[in-house]
Amino acid sequence: MNKLSCIAGLLLAGLAGASAAQTAHTFYLGAAHINVRANATPLTNSSVPDARLTVGDQDTVGFGYSYRFAAAWSAELALGLPPAHKVYGAGALEPFGQISVVEQMPPSVFLNYHFENVLPKFSPFVGLGINYTRFSKTRSTLSGNLASGGPTDISLKDSWGLAGHIGATVQFSKNWSLVTTIAMAHVRSDMTAVTHIGETTVTRGSDINFRPIVTTLSLGYSF
Repeated sequence: MNKLSCIAGLLLAGLAGASAAQTAHTFYLGAAHINVRANATPLTNSSVPDARLTVGDQDTVGFGYSYRFAAAWSAELALGLPPAHKVYGAGALEPFGQISVVEQMPPSVFLNYHFENVLPKFSPFVGLGINYTRFSKTRSTLSGNLASGGPTDISLKDSWGLAGHIGATVQFSKNWSLVTTIAMAHVRSDMTAVTHIGETTVTRGSDINFRPIVTTLSLGYSF
């Protein structure tokens, strides 16, 4: 949390020193591909060894807002429509195929530095910030219930972590631009699965480390 506090402090300090004469607002909308790169520990309290999970990649719609408060600096809020990821069995659970679905919402805030005068109308940038990932609408599939031994309720803890990205803006008119980014974030969550077997319940868990790489291509409008 100390690292997160430092990043938040940098964002606030940058905004406090903004020059009104250099401000510019940009809204953008486009496509995003999420390469999840999840690494999950084997399920605890499992009746079989090496019962693991793997999370599938997903595409979604990305959008956000950027505030250019100085010639080389901007603050950005990156959002997107919550994608639904398919979760598959791995190891001993691989024969069961897709065992659950989880939806996540990962807003991020960045402080960006823009490299000016690289090429005409071309401005690369780098950014560092904070990611918050909220997991919701998790559900077990029929195959997942079969693998678990009964109807199963699934939950994942929310995550806070550092995020960074690199990107470039191609300005093709006064107001319109093309923006592309490659972002990474540190996302960690504890998963809990509670299976109802008759009058008893069985609780299993897994520690999941996500190392997502998110690639975006967007159309931006500035004013």
